[in-house]
Amino acid sequence: MTEPANPGVTRHYVTIGRRQLHYRRAGSGPPLIALHRIPRSSEDLAAFIQSASKYFTVIAPDLAGYGNSFALDAPPESLDPLCDDLEALRLALGLGRILLYGEQAGAALALAYACRHPNHVVALATWDLDLPGALDLPLGAKASLPPFEPKWDGSHFAWLWAMLREQTAFHPWHTPALNTRVDADMPGPAELHRRAVQFLNAGQHGRGYESGFNAARTFDAPNVLSSVNKPALVVARQRHEAKDPWRGIASVSNDLHRSTADERTRGEAQCLSFLAERRVESEVPPPPTVTPVSGILWRDYVSIDGGQLHYQCNTDADTVPLLVQHDAASSIGTVEAITQSFIGRRTVFAFDMPGSGDSDRIIPSENVEVEVYAATLAEALKQLGLLRVDFYGMWGGGFVGLDLSIQKPDQVRKLIMSNVFQHTGAELADIAAYYTPDVSPVWHGGHLMQCWHQMRDQGIYYPWFNRTQQGVIWRDPFLATDMVHERVCSLLKAGNMYRTAYQAHFIYPTYEKLAMTRVPTLLATSRWDPNNPHTLAAAKAAPNCQFQYLDEDFSKWGESFLRFLQVG
Repeated sequence: MTEPANPGVTRHYVTIGRRQLHYRRAGSGPPLIALHRIPRSSEDLAAFIQSASKYFTVIAPDLAGYGNSFALDAPPESLDPLCDDLEALRLALGLGRILLYGEQAGAALALAYACRHPNHVVALATWDLDLPGALDLPLGAKASLPPFEPKWDGSHFAWLWAMLREQTAFHPWHTPALNTRVDADMPGPAELHRRAVQFLNAGQHGRGYESGFNAARTFDAPNVLSSVNKPALVVARQRHEAKDPWRGIASVSNDLHRSTADERTRGEAQCLSFLAERRVESEVPPPPTVTPVSGILWRDYVSIDGGQLHYQCNTDADTVPLLVQHDAASSIGTVEAITQSFIGRRTVFAFDMPGSGDSDRIIPSENVEVEVYAATLAEALKQLGLLRVDFYGMWGGGFVGLDLSIQKPDQVRKLIMSNVFQHTGAELADIAAYYTPDVSPVWHGGHLMQCWHQMRDQGIYYPWFNRTQQGVIWRDPFLATDMVHERVCSLLKAGNMYRTAYQAHFIYPTYEKLAMTRVPTLLATSRWDPNNPHTLAAAKAAPNCQFQYLDEDFSKWGESFLRFLQVG
């Protein structure tokens, strides 16, 4: 889930052609590129990054299609396209000769790159290279891994949790037997949840997670290991079922050192010691500015006091920037269809709020208020030089724009809010008590199914927990599986931060605040929304307000706002 900023670690994007690679950076000194296992991301290397940053400038990219890095145009059939990405990253960051570290598939990639580009590598070390027969299957075999496809009943989450548990009990995980048993503790629910969130960052919220495995399984360990001509250390995991993890590897290069370790911390420490002894001093330039990509929503971070805010952006049109703001328990992905609809029509930004999506949890839980969200966003806009903006916010996201228009009346030109509300009395008491149940990880993974049904029921009942005749939403149900899946992924990433965000929205004095703003305002709502009495009352409270009903097609909402934005 989204956590406070790791001290000394910053996150960045670099543009490679029409794609963006995401990476973490920490430390100073000669460059060390650290490559994660799959289907995880550079976040999985957090502990190693912290340790290695004492000696190196650590660059830890998300491999293509994992974490926040854009996928390749086609699934890779070998490690060659990933080697090309790594070389493009080295050049884009202005790095000279580098050191390399990798784990599992990242280990295979580090070795493959060193063989292809020996003049660019000082030394390398890897942990847990799966020997022999790269990564569970014989050399060259295609993945037998089942595709990950969201199901209407949420059962794909039950499979995911079971698979993650099985990975810690058997190797390979899909072959449970005595001779495949792993001699290790089962991770606790928080660690399994962390791995689940990283899995759901792969591909399209988990779809396509297996593509990197296919590439890694073409890794010819015996041939590559015998070809290494740079100082290299390969540390294999000492597995219960194989006392000699180097079986089948007849010979290796004279430059390559072999070792074993029985757990990750020791393996990482061996690798770091080996690399530290071979560091060659060199300068590393500061992170380059992101190059915009036309025709798409490209991504970047803005640094403010306490951490970084993550955002999507398109600047093809030269207009007053429009901010598109998501609701609590959501992320920029939830409003992406609306944000995309403005490409070529408006300069458009969409921020992950603190503690949501990929933004740091800058605001402490005890200080989560709409006013603080607005002040945090104002600081981000200042850092980006966005002195005057239009603002659209969905549900509680509109409150952030409303408060921004009061705090910075000269900064907000026009304000659009959809599906707004103000709860009072018994309604507020029920909403506050039942709308945001605890979603803490549990050992059996039941919290995943809880989140699934919670998000799905929001499309058929209001409030979602009032599953009675009185709570039925009388409209054609909006239960698209992909939509529910995306919302659940955002919720799982935010974790219980969503509770404090929602509670802040529930108590926001909407009518009072609307009476205070002098910004031209448009209030919009769907005809079926049970909150319509609230929205209509809010329209009467605003002194300079227009009202409109929204199209049933969510993707057309943005287009319907253009006339209001263009007038005046």
